[in-house]
Amino acid sequence: MDEKKLHRKNVFKVIRTIFEILFIIIVLAWAVTSLVSEHTRQHLLYTGAELDCAMVTSDEIVGGLAPACTATGPHFIAISYNGLTEYAREGGKIVTKADYEEQMQALKDSGYQTITQQDVIDYYLKGAPLPDKALLLIFEDGVMNTTRLAQPALWKYNYIATACTFAGNLSDETGAYITARDMKQLKNTTFWETGSNGYRLSYINVFDRFENYFGHLNTAEFLDIHSYLRRDYNHYLMDFLRDENRIRTESVEEMERRIAWDYEQMEEVYQEDLGYVPALYILMHSNTGAFGNDPKVSQKNAEMLESIFAMNFNRQGSCLNTRESSIYDLSRLQSRQYFSPNHLMMRVWDDTGHKVVFRLGDETRAADWERKSGAVEYKGRKIILTTLPYGESEICFARSLPKDLDVSVRLQGNVVGQQALKFRTNADGKGGVTVRLYDNHLLIEDGEGKDPVFELDLFEFDGGPYVSKAEEELSGKIALAHTIIDHDDDEARISEAKALLASLDGLRAPGIADGAEPFIPELDIDEQDDRALRIVLDGATISVWLDGQLVADHLSVSSGSGSGMFLEAAVTQGTERFSQTNLSDDVYDGIFAELNIRSLNGSELYAYAPPLPVSNHESFLDRTLDKIIRLMHWASPNWQA
Repeated sequence: MDEKKLHRKNVFKVIRTIFEILFIIIVLAWAVTSLVSEHTRQHLLYTGAELDCAMVTSDEIVGGLAPACTATGPHFIAISYNGLTEYAREGGKIVTKADYEEQMQALKDSGYQTITQQDVIDYYLKGAPLPDKALLLIFEDGVMNTTRLAQPALWKYNYIATACTFAGNLSDETGAYITARDMKQLKNTTFWETGSNGYRLSYINVFDRFENYFGHLNTAEFLDIHSYLRRDYNHYLMDFLRDENRIRTESVEEMERRIAWDYEQMEEVYQEDLGYVPALYILMHSNTGAFGNDPKVSQKNAEMLESIFAMNFNRQGSCLNTRESSIYDLSRLQSRQYFSPNHLMMRVWDDTGHKVVFRLGDETRAADWERKSGAVEYKGRKIILTTLPYGESEICFARSLPKDLDVSVRLQGNVVGQQALKFRTNADGKGGVTVRLYDNHLLIEDGEGKDPVFELDLFEFDGGPYVSKAEEELSGKIALAHTIIDHDDDEARISEAKALLASLDGLRAPGIADGAEPFIPELDIDEQDDRALRIVLDGATISVWLDGQLVADHLSVSSGSGSGMFLEAAVTQGTERFSQTNLSDDVYDGIFAELNIRSLNGSELYAYAPPLPVSNHESFLDRTLDKIIRLMHWASPNWQA
């Protein structure tokens, strides 16, 4: 074969190969596009999400109710997150990416726009103006992956946020925290500023729920034995070091040196690793009298933080900051895992008096109900009732129902709070028969203002009490010794822990069977619930199944005077005792999932819209796209998903 023919053949091969590659790319692109389109359609059906979610304004929701505060003059709100996670964790407190994105949409739809740290500084020091609905957005604790999960929503809404770190974690090699390298990459984007939670997260003067002295704990130790504690502990910068009798073990000079050392270490690390110290600081922990639990400690904290930082967040629970606030005594509202978008917006409205919007969700499903009070969102298989502050939320079924019914539902609101179904009521929701979950108790009420005709303690229903107080106390001491041995770097403390463990070896505490007092844990406002209820009303009787178990069998009740059915959520008063970081939450989300109403002959009167299953290829696609996004974000922090 001559050279010309060989050359032509090789050229043809190259051209053919190029066309084959292009054809493969086109086919793959078509396949991916089809999968993404189908995934999006299925996802919207599965979750009940809508591209344009129906909204209602606070004027419609709150009526003539006055908020706790009415902001006048220039001001801003601050919303913070302890981190973000891809999927909800049982007992977790960190907000999921999906919930965060819905909350960002609610803030955007309500007209909020983010401001920078410099805007805050200029507002306080120069009297500079702010937008009408100014928002400072903060992510605390420097948890790895938070910025990756948060950034798509920042890009979508043109928002900017502050990522805070603990200086002591900037060189972390475990992958659990944002490092100095990550912080430098974030600084090069238009979406992020940097802030500080301090040098380290450490705990002092720790006592367990039985007032046993647990001493001083680092983060790993605290997390290990947190379940054995109440709120009887402090953060490293908040107090003098104290002994088991709560007597100071250090002088004022020693305390001042200890606190100054923390700030100096923090400043040194930031200067060495980043080349600067962030302007924004969050003193751990919030809501003390000033900058600590002791006046002398507070004075030292004030001296140090004001010499290093331009601003400090010193409060948690309210999002509002005004000119009357000190730039070193700012407040933020931390969103929690159980916050629905309407929950967050109800808190914002109560703090500010701003006109905000609430999500209504599926308008077709909403047409089956009449809202009486509070906010409600119809979302997939759920009806989420968000109460007014220290109030209630109530909806009424839009049609009359027969007196005899077979109703099933899952109640998924938090344990601390009230969720109720009312049957045979008047038009105003009075009278009739009520089945209620109230602070981990199941109640059946017959009529208004009367004692329940049935009450069940759900802790006992679940099998508790499980251990005695003595057994729980002993378990806490053993857990403390183990965690110090595993995580402490103080050899003297480790030796003491080993000696304690040896002294406890083989020791048996008296149990419930021995007549010892049972241990009943306190409820926590963060604790989520999921209870399956079936309620059968048949003439003058009611039967109730809880989690598949018959708990009330043909209990006698009145027939009632009406044909109405209500769903209700209500705040339990006095929940301040249940949370260390959120001293109170005056809003509650009642979640009624998979509600079905049938007559006794089996005819369907109301049913939630069942979701379509998500196929395996969609889940695989989700995972694949997520890996691609991670890779692109790692390769270029300026790249946007």
